[in-house]
Order: sequence, then structure tokens, then C-alpha cells
Amino acid sequence: MEEGSCRAAAAAAAVLPDELIVEILARLPAKSLCRFKCVSRAWRSLISDPANRRRFAHTLSGLFFPRPYGSRPAWDFIGLSMSSVSPPPPGVDTALSFLPPTCGEMELLDSCNGLLLLCCTGNIHESPSPPPFYVVCNPATGEWVTLPQPSHVPGLVGYSTSEGPTMDTSTAALGFDPSISTHFHVFQLVQVLDGPDFSVQAVEIYSSRTGRWVLSEIKCSDRDYIKYTGYMTYFKGFLHFCIGNGVASVDTEGQTLRISQVRQSGGWSRFTSVCHSQGRLLYVDTLGTSSSMSIYFLEDLDSEEWIWIFKQSIEKADLFGPLNLGRICWDYYTAAFHPDCNLIFFYHWTQKNLIFYDMKHRDVHVICTLEVPYFEFQETDDVHRKFFPYVPLYSRALPSSSLN
Repeated sequence: MEEGSCRAAAAAAAVLPDELIVEILARLPAKSLCRFKCVSRAWRSLISDPANRRRFAHTLSGLFFPRPYGSRPAWDFIGLSMSSVSPPPPGVDTALSFLPPTCGEMELLDSCNGLLLLCCTGNIHESPSPPPFYVVCNPATGEWVTLPQPSHVPGLVGYSTSEGPTMDTSTAALGFDPSISTHFHVFQLVQVLDGPDFSVQAVEIYSSRTGRWVLSEIKCSDRDYIKYTGYMTYFKGFLHFCIGNGVASVDTEGQTLRISQVRQSGGWSRFTSVCHSQGRLLYVDTLGTSSSMSIYFLEDLDSEEWIWIFKQSIEKADLFGPLNLGRICWDYYTAAFHPDCNLIFFYHWTQKNLIFYDMKHRDVHVICTLEVPYFEFQETDDVHRKFFPYVPLYSRALPSSSLN
């Protein structure tokens, strides 16, 4: 914040009643709210007060990540400030201890604007075993709802029937934007083994407004290009997911599918990621064994043609140091993008470091050492994300608990 702005804000703070200041602060975006903590001790106290917190916009507070196989719970949480580890946000149950034992084994699939999506197995000791099911919950309020079953059983990897092809329904994402609606959507990718790997055949979409699933088939002419590579994000009414050389985007009704190609050359790659930050859709192309990665952005999703614009290039050696002797590529994972700042989080498998890169200042900072289960990309394996950015939502946003 500029010095003149600080003085003006401090002068306003001296004459305005607290109630009016809170009303003003409640209309600010998260990034501005964070800056205004520096105006005065009184403003910092107002912004930090639990009684006011529910009314304010919030920004990234931490990351959920998986623990080793067999751990209970199967995930952990690391709170983050702008440059270091911090406690979890106040009042947030990151262990999800409010969920009942009937959920059984749980896998965290997605996080979107304060809500989490889980796939639960139920009571595996029942005979016959019940099918897996989805639960959406809010760790800040303890609310949760169980979703009805889609037409394709969720959470199954590489299964087949006597009459059909080998399929995969273990990938699902959550779509929720509280600034637009209190309703959420769940997107389940229905993938079919097509040659050496899986391709997306359909997307099954649940709406909390209707309480129903809608199955949207993908045209055969498009299917060869829709090979999900492990990254997805919900932004401005679309689920966007990487498909190797670009991004596939499907709307909440399942009526519109758009494929935007980022690179015009260079071939198909699993080493890409997509997310959104500061009102833009971002795409990172790491190009496998290349010594650099490229960042693109898509600024206008309302235009008739989606054109990706090159933003900047990053040398991998600047992020992760020189290559170890005998290795041909850097071993890392794009963990998350900060929704309100020019930051990308990476996890370095070899050094076990969680770092962030400041795209504006081109600085690299090590946050902490973290143990995350390693995985390798295989052509026929479903690729699950390893980190889930979390923004707390203190308002009640889920439908009636009668759905539980």
C-alpha cells in the first residue's frame, strides 16, 4: 500500500465508527482486505475479530495433501501465510471429525471456495459391499451432505463389465462460487480405455439446485483429444481440465464443451497444469525434459474465440537447482496457484520441499519440508491431484441437512 493511501485510510479510521468500517471492509476483495490490516492496530483487530470474520472475503489459508497409504485420515493440512507455515484457520476442522463413521474410508478429491469433495466407501464389512458415494462438506461450519448416486458408480479405477469397455470413474471435481450462487456442482469424468490410455467419454454433472445428475456424452470426434492429465479447476461457470496439449472446458449444464489449444506444436504432454488466479485462467506447460516452463493466460472467457497468451518463461534450475548427476529431468509437482497473488506453489519430490515462486518479482522461497507419497505418471493410471488449495468459508452454504 502506498504511503499516501495509508495516511488517508488511517485518517478515516480515526473518525468513522467501527460498525461503518466493518460494512466497508466487508465489500473488499480478499487481497485488499489483507493489505488493510496494515492501516492501524484498530483495523487489524476488526479484521481479525471472529465476530466479523464471517462477513469478510477470505484468501488462501493452506493446502490439503495426501498422507501415506493406510493413514487415518488419508490427508493432512498445512496452513500458509504469504511466506511461511502458519496454523490452520480458526474454527476449521481440517481432520473433518464431524463426518460420521458411516462414511467409512474417505478420499479427498477436490477443494473449491471453502467446500470439499470426498469419495466414501461406507461400511466395507457389509455383504454385499455398498457402492462408493460422494460427500460434500464445509470444514469451517461442520455442514455436510451425501449426494445421490450417479448413473456410473463413482470411485472405480479400471473396471469393466462383460458387455462394455474398461472404464474409470475415480476422477471428480467440485464447482462452487459463493459470490454467484449458494448452489454447487459436482463433475464426474467417465473415462474409457482407448488404446494405451484413458480418454473422457462423458461428464456426469450433479446440481445441488435440482438434486439430480445429468449425463453429458462427448462426441466421438472430440474424444481422441480429451485425455485427462491430472489437473482441473472450476472457474466462471466451467470446469477446465488439462488434456495434454490444451484445455477442455465443460459448463455446469453439460451442454457446452470447448477445447482450447494452448500450444500449436510440441506434441502431447502430461506435464501441464491449469488453475485460476486474479480473475484469469492460467496454464503452465512444463514440457517434460525441457529446462524451462512456460506460463500462459486466458483473460477473456466471454469472447467467441479463446486465445491463450504467453505470460512468461521460468527456468527450472532457478526453481529446483541444477539437475542431479544421472537425471534427465527435474522431479517436481505443480501444487497450486494462489487465487489472489502472483504465486505458484511447487513440490520438489527429491528434496521434499514445498516452495512458492513469485511470478511478479521472479523470487523463489522454500516454505517447509513435507513428506508426500510419491507417484509416477503411467499411461493407463488415473492421475489424482496431490494438493488442494483451501479458502475458508464461514457462511452456511450447503442445502438442508435432511440430505445427509
